[in-house]
Amino acid sequence: MTFLQPHMLWSLAALLPLTALYLLKVRPRRKPTTAVFLWEKALDQRRANRLFQRLRDLWSLMLMLIVCTAVCLALARPEWNDRRQDLLIVVDASASMSARQDGAARIDLAKKTAADIVEGLNGTQRAAVASLADKLVYRSHLTDNPRELLDAVESISAANQELRLDALPSRGEERNRFARDHRVLFISDGNFGPRRLPDRVELLKIGGRLDNLGITASDAAYLPGGPDRLAFYYQIASSFAAPREVDLIVARIDGWGNEQIVRVIPLEIKPGTNRPETVVIDGAAPGKWIARLAIDDALPLDNAAYLAASKPDPIRIAVKSENRFFLENSVLAFSEGDGLLALVPDDGEVALADGADPGGARSLIFHPDGESCWWRDLGEPVEPGPARVMIENHPALRHLDASGIPFVGARRLTPPDGAQILAADDSGLPLIYQARQGDRTAVVVNMDPVMADFYFSAWFPVLVHAASMHLVGRENPLAAAYRPNDEVPVPGAAEDTLSTLETSPTNSVEVRGKWARLGDRLGFYELKNPSGRWFVSSSLMAEAETLLDGGDASGNAEALSRGRSPGQWLTMLAIVGLVLESVLYHRRKVG
Repeated sequence: MTFLQPHMLWSLAALLPLTALYLLKVRPRRKPTTAVFLWEKALDQRRANRLFQRLRDLWSLMLMLIVCTAVCLALARPEWNDRRQDLLIVVDASASMSARQDGAARIDLAKKTAADIVEGLNGTQRAAVASLADKLVYRSHLTDNPRELLDAVESISAANQELRLDALPSRGEERNRFARDHRVLFISDGNFGPRRLPDRVELLKIGGRLDNLGITASDAAYLPGGPDRLAFYYQIASSFAAPREVDLIVARIDGWGNEQIVRVIPLEIKPGTNRPETVVIDGAAPGKWIARLAIDDALPLDNAAYLAASKPDPIRIAVKSENRFFLENSVLAFSEGDGLLALVPDDGEVALADGADPGGARSLIFHPDGESCWWRDLGEPVEPGPARVMIENHPALRHLDASGIPFVGARRLTPPDGAQILAADDSGLPLIYQARQGDRTAVVVNMDPVMADFYFSAWFPVLVHAASMHLVGRENPLAAAYRPNDEVPVPGAAEDTLSTLETSPTNSVEVRGKWARLGDRLGFYELKNPSGRWFVSSSLMAEAETLLDGGDASGNAEALSRGRSPGQWLTMLAIVGLVLESVLYHRRKVG
């Protein structure tokens, strides 16, 4: 037995004065009387009952000593040495917990298990409740109030997310007091594949193997060189014990939300994770698409993959230079096939120039010359050293090896205030930089492409393409498929751009900057800002959630302490002792 408040044991010292009160005799007062013979009978009777009186007094003393001892020990909060520690009860709220087991969802079975634990706690043991999907969410603070804990358990619901075991408290986290000083109980179906639980986390496993099919990966993209040829990629996993035949229905969703079936693909799905497949659909219009497995299984969430197929218009590039040939051909290299860039005579989204400032809202300028807001203190050509990338993974330098480019013909210059130096030599000479002036943006390449033979380099069209995509905000194009709570790029957005993410027909949130985070809902979202309007999709696509085979993990939770704590039993003993003493006291007074 251990004591949670051992300093209260000093209260046992109160037994000494209590014993003294019973053992010390009070000297009787002498009083004269005129008739001693009248008291002789009473005195004889008292002598006869003296032994019984002493026994009665001894019983009272023993009862009061027991009562006092019980109260003092209860104040010290004794507990059995059986891991009666404070608990963190974590309920698995990932997507697989939505699967139905024996007529009930697994999340309901897990909540019932958690509620049973709470109801079985003694009145002094504390606990906290949390849920876990892609992150750990605390539903209550540490408390011994069962009502508060039961309300916290009831508030948990399954999310459309994949389980992240690394979000569980681990003993390795020195600052995590739950993992260090408390028991962590994880109530889960064990569907987390080969991943292992963190150290000291105890698993209470619920549910068992269930038959299920699901789409675990999906994507869509338009193929180059064809009229709206959409390639649909998918991968399916199965927890069925035997091969299963099922139809995969590919449909397009029109503007009214109706599904128009385009292709029905008969499949034979083998147990486990099947190899990925690709289907090409000709004449596929951009917009919202859905691929659905025609099956009724344990987890309907993973039977559908939502796809937002987009085919953005090419970026219009206007060449502003007397030496147009190489600049135009760098654009034409991306005009055919993918159709990412389009050469236009005027009114381009990006102005491509060699020498003077071409004007316009967005410019890519080689070999700066003359007066411009994009440079000042323009000097004579110098021989720069090897280029060093100053900002790693910058979108304007994507797929570009700047260190391998000879910046011949570079000139001394001073970029405008606030410019981002993307590449420079060892002396600090800017070789590639980006600057912003009000609503105008430019990328300046400090070299003479003719002297450097850069027009003949494979890096030349790569730089034109990457810089153009960055200038118009398309450096991170939207994918056709995302998962719940993913961060998605906002097309055409700058750091201060305000966009709207419509999460449902009746609800929307405002996002600022280049990225937006999706919600937990599966299906389609809509992004809007001054640059345009785009659809974004969200699908489960999580193999560990689809394969409802129970996983390899087995429950390892130690037995939980049940029943009342010693302090409660001691309190009851003190009450019983006081009742008995009151009876004895009444007998002494009444006779």
